[in-house]
Amino acid sequence: MFSRLAIHLLRPPLWFGVPAAYPALAAIDRRLEACRSAQEAAEAVEGAKPGLYANLGARFPMVPAQALTTKILNLLLARFHFRARDAWLGSRPVGLVVDPSNTCRLACPGCVHSRGAETAPRFFWPNGTLPDDLFAELLRTYGPYAVGVYFCNFGEPLLNVRTPGLIRLAKRYLLGTALSTSLSVQRFDAEAYVESGLDVMVLSIDGATQHIYEQFRRGGSLELALDNLRRLVLAKRRLRRRTPLLAWNFLAFAHNVHQIPAARRLARDLGVNQFRVVKPFPVAWDDPGIQPGAVEPRVYRLDWRSLHYSPENWNPFPESLAAEAIGDAFARPWRGVAGAEKTPGPGHTCHWLYQNMVMDAGGRILSCCGAPGPEANLVFARWPSDGDVFNAAQYRAARAFFATGVTPAAGAPHCVRCEWDHTSVNIGPAEIRRYFRAADAAFFDRRSVRLLSAW
Repeated sequence: MFSRLAIHLLRPPLWFGVPAAYPALAAIDRRLEACRSAQEAAEAVEGAKPGLYANLGARFPMVPAQALTTKILNLLLARFHFRARDAWLGSRPVGLVVDPSNTCRLACPGCVHSRGAETAPRFFWPNGTLPDDLFAELLRTYGPYAVGVYFCNFGEPLLNVRTPGLIRLAKRYLLGTALSTSLSVQRFDAEAYVESGLDVMVLSIDGATQHIYEQFRRGGSLELALDNLRRLVLAKRRLRRRTPLLAWNFLAFAHNVHQIPAARRLARDLGVNQFRVVKPFPVAWDDPGIQPGAVEPRVYRLDWRSLHYSPENWNPFPESLAAEAIGDAFARPWRGVAGAEKTPGPGHTCHWLYQNMVMDAGGRILSCCGAPGPEANLVFARWPSDGDVFNAAQYRAARAFFATGVTPAAGAPHCVRCEWDHTSVNIGPAEIRRYFRAADAAFFDRRSVRLLSAW
């Protein structure tokens, strides 16, 4: 294991007669900065494709080189559109957020599954699980361009018994994979998740005793969650896998902050890789008794051997890559809109509209990680679709509003009155950096990943 990591981290690209990625990436970025329209940017990206592929092809096998070329060019074009505040995009989502299950058996305050009196009229969130074919078609369309999939939004992904298969399918497109779970589920196949290719599993556990834990994780069992965690750690050891990296998220409320030290010790004893103290979203509107705690967010690294990226898991199934879909995307010319000039000025906009696309288990395409309701028109399209849902009318209207400040005459999306955080997305700069460092930390050196993740 150590020798594989050492070779990945230390082998200089010049050993193979190949320079690091940075000079080629910087040249493309400079050319895009000089472009004045989406059409010109698309032409610049298309013109850069042969040279970038040749550079990558000297370092990677054919299909991974095609995939990386497509993902890098998509990322750089998406950033051009973001900086230009374009309403129509020639790029595809950099990250996908997908709910394998809309269902959850817990009833945490502030969630769509809460049983509080304010919840039912506030959200529209039907139950259901994601069909395999629906996700497979989404990946065929957007998988070659994205760098990662986050398998969770408002549902409990472990309630879909096919989730490990969905993760493995995503890995065929060389995607980083992560999910968030309470682990408080009766049916849990630990070995299936270890063997699925999952990179990161976030464990949402907010207490060290049942009495404190259940004040927020209502309906959850701490002992069940910890038992499943033990099984997961044992499966990793038995199968000799470093992944998934286990990150215990502790939402710090006033009622549980005194248990942070005990929970951190428990996490270390159980074999968790990271312990994260997280500042929660306010939920007092649902339960006034649940208030944020007076503590600063912090990440504790419990296992010095756990890297932020896992090179051995970047391409865990090389024999089953989606070569045809990746090759088709690589060969497809990049698109632009003739005459679509860059919007003057760097006005504020929402990163979700350019970086990530969200789909629930029923195929609803959402503008962000928020939940639809009567006062929040967040359903922008439905999947499957004959057209490009990332350029659906609601997407274009929302982007245009931020660019111009002009509210659409009719059917205005929720974005025109949204007060949420517009800058933090599920798959953003940090995930981009980890993805390319996992692909090849020597080739994608620090300058390269800084350039690719600069939004």
